[in-house]
Amino acid sequence: MAIEKLLARIEEDARKEIDEIIKAAEGEAKRIIEGAREEGKKEAEKITKKGKKEAERARDRIISAAKREARMMITNAKEEVIQQCLEIIREKMASMPSKEYKKIVEDMVKDAIEEGGDYVLFYSRKEDKKIAEKLNIDVEGEIDAIGGVVLKAKDGSKEIDLTFDFLLERKKEEIRIMIAEKLFENVD
Repeated sequence: MAIEKLLARIEEDARKEIDEIIKAAEGEAKRIIEGAREEGKKEAEKITKKGKKEAERARDRIISAAKREARMMITNAKEEVIQQCLEIIREKMASMPSKEYKKIVEDMVKDAIEEGGDYVLFYSRKEDKKIAEKLNIDVEGEIDAIGGVVLKAKDGSKEIDLTFDFLLERKKEEIRIMIAEKLFENVD
């Protein structure tokens, strides 16, 4: 739906930023591994007099630790990129063109009203008031959100949160998985 369109729009910008972050993380990881190998060689030479077996164990421990650290750095870089993508999605949703915004919100409100009930609308943008007028819904007040509305039953028995903030939070894990699959499918 709209989130998938937004993901498609930002994928190219995010890919460039991801590549830079991953390259930097991989470079740092290689440097750490090389440093660890050097340290392992020096340690092995000292220990060789005491026994070859102990030298190999120490070197392996150091290299394993460096590899773990490198993997952690790459994982952290990927997480940072995912967070940046989520922020870009949020920004794109907040600055969505008025026409597109009205269509999405109007469709969500119509779907919610079809479930039945007499609602009042709490708006986050000026466009929401026009949507409410068009659909003959009373406007109660304003909410703090990047977009979308909250519908409340006039009798107070029901509330439907259709804000972009809530929808993003509800779908956050699915979006994270989609971002990771799209951006890191060929990166390891």
